[in-house]
Amino acid sequence: MSVDHGQELAPELRTRVRDIVADVLEVSAEEIGEGQSFTEDFDADSLLIIEIFSRFEKQLGIEIPQEELADLDNLGAAYALIERHTATAHV
Repeated sequence: MSVDHGQELAPELRTRVRDIVADVLEVSAEEIGEGQSFTEDFDADSLLIIEIFSRFEKQLGIEIPQEELADLDNLGAAYALIERHTATAHV
């Protein structure tokens, strides 16, 4: 099974996504690597993951099905998630 890490996501959108995650996790954007686990490497609990998810929807103007929340544990997954849902939205 191959994993899409949002390779088609525009650089400016990747920066916005990283900045949202960094703000919620209260770390600098440079500290977050694509493969680092939000829960294991940054001690994010489920409420912080929900906050990241919510900010993606509000700040990027997209709708993400709640069942995809379970997939959101690293920046690479976040990029892929945003890429899937911005195909039809205007960000």
